[in-house]
Order: sequence, then structure tokens, then C-alpha cells
Amino acid sequence: MKILGVDTSTPVNTVALCADGRILAETVVDCGRAHAERLMATVDWVLGQAGVPIDKVDLLAVSKGPGSFTGLRIGVAAWKGLALAGGLPMIGVPTLDAMTRIGAFHDCAVCPLLDAKMSEVFGAVFRFSASGREKIVDDCVAPIEQFLDRAPDDTIFFGDGAELYRDRIHSARPRATILGGAFRSPRANAVCFEAEALLAQGCDTSAAEVRPVYLRMSQPEVIRAKAAP
Repeated sequence: MKILGVDTSTPVNTVALCADGRILAETVVDCGRAHAERLMATVDWVLGQAGVPIDKVDLLAVSKGPGSFTGLRIGVAAWKGLALAGGLPMIGVPTLDAMTRIGAFHDCAVCPLLDAKMSEVFGAVFRFSASGREKIVDDCVAPIEQFLDRAPDDTIFFGDGAELYRDRIHSARPRATILGGAFRSPRANAVCFEAEALLAQGCDTSAAEVRPVYLRMSQPEVIRAKAAP
């Protein structure tokens, strides 16, 4: 099965084509706010490098959040367009769940954290054991201290939120492990692998059912709510 995955939940634009647990082609580019301008050209490049035309793709997988309001909307809208045009099945993948597939974790807790601005992070906590992966703290947006209070002692932190608040993490957890490098941002290949797992569980593959998950109101919505009588 060939899966075309995308993550635009952060300033990093990442697109991958994967098949049978292998990465056929992938891009990871920090494009700031230029997702709309660069995404479809990136898709063409990835498919071209893999030598796979879009009509040979079996499944579309898109990171649905939490993350950047604008980035998520762009990624979901673009993938829905591809799904509609090609009659392709599509899966919306939780961003933080997918991030746990960037590495091979065993017998530990992991906490992916993404910068949510306004002194908060998007995060969740997962426990890996012999029986598999379990989410022990659901996706939420909160100050870093909330995750430090709820995460087990053996938790591994990663993501740009972990790097941003590295000092505060180490202050509360002197022996904490914080991963950088390839763990700093979401990866499209991880979105593909998470989608493959969800498909095996019998998840819905209707593009119409995929919606971005924001976890909080946008700043304009906050302003309108405050101004409402």
C-alpha cells in the first residue's frame, strides 16, 4: 500500500510517500508561513522522486492537529482536494500520536510537545510497554508545568516545545531526557505509519469526516467572544 502523508501543523512543511513500512521519498523543509505556496509543488517533487504518479497512491494521510491554525487548514484542504479529485480514501491523523512514531520507543513514557505560543504548548503523554502504546495524558494545550506535573519520571520529552522550554523542564526534572535533531518537528513518514496503524484498526477513511483539531479558539475568535454582548 502506497501512502502519501503530509504534516503542516508547524512551520515545517513535510511530505512523504511510504509503502510497506518504507520511506520512498520525503521532504522536511522549514517554510515559515509559505505552506500554501509550496505544498503542491512539494507533493509533485516527492511523487516524482519516488516515480509514483498520484493515481497509483492508495491512501492519503494528513496530520489534523493540534498545531498551527493556518497550517492545519492548508494541509487538510489540500489533501481533501486530492481525495476528491482522485476518489482516494483519506485518514486524519492526530499530530502528537504520529510524532511518537518518529523513533522506536520501548518501555518508557514519551511526551511530544509543540510550541503553541502564548507561553503554552500542545502536548500529550504516552506509555510504551510490551503490550503496545497507551495514551496516559490526552492532547491538550497548557503551560509546560502541567505536563511536568502529570508525566512519569521516566518520560522522554521532544518537539520544538521541549526545546523551547528546555531550562524549565530540567529545572523541574534534572534527569529528564530531551531529544533534539530529527525529533524536533513532526515528520510526514510518521503520519503515514500512524495512518497505516489506524487503517488496520478499521478507522473511517472518508475525506469528508476529516477536520482540523485546534484545541483552542484562534485569536480572532477570542477577540470576537470578548466583544460579544
